[in-house]
Amino acid sequence: MVAHATINNGRCDAAAAAAAAAKLRPAMTVMPPATARSNHRAACKNSGSNKEMRRRRMRRCVEVRRKMEALRRLVPGGGGGGGEDAGGEELLFRAADYIARLQVQVKVMQLMVDVLEQTKD
Repeated sequence: MVAHATINNGRCDAAAAAAAAAKLRPAMTVMPPATARSNHRAACKNSGSNKEMRRRRMRRCVEVRRKMEALRRLVPGGGGGGGEDAGGEELLFRAADYIARLQVQVKVMQLMVDVLEQTKD
């Protein structure tokens, strides 16, 4: 088994990779330092450039922020009207509650339609 370097805050963590390799190796087997270095380089190379990883992470953050703002505008009490701002977790709970209330309203209205159709006949 080969231990791979881990990515930590956009940087390859050689110490963590060495510790993982030590756990995977049998106690009597010693890996030559050159092989360990080449495995580390290969793992870092395969993980993509730091700049590209940061760019991807930033794009995801911007997209999540944009979607949360849209949700904040849709959910009553979500903070979209200039009042108190709900945090992310609180906003998601409010959105779930709002969806449940809307579902109940739809069921009540459907029952009303069914009753009115039956009385019409």
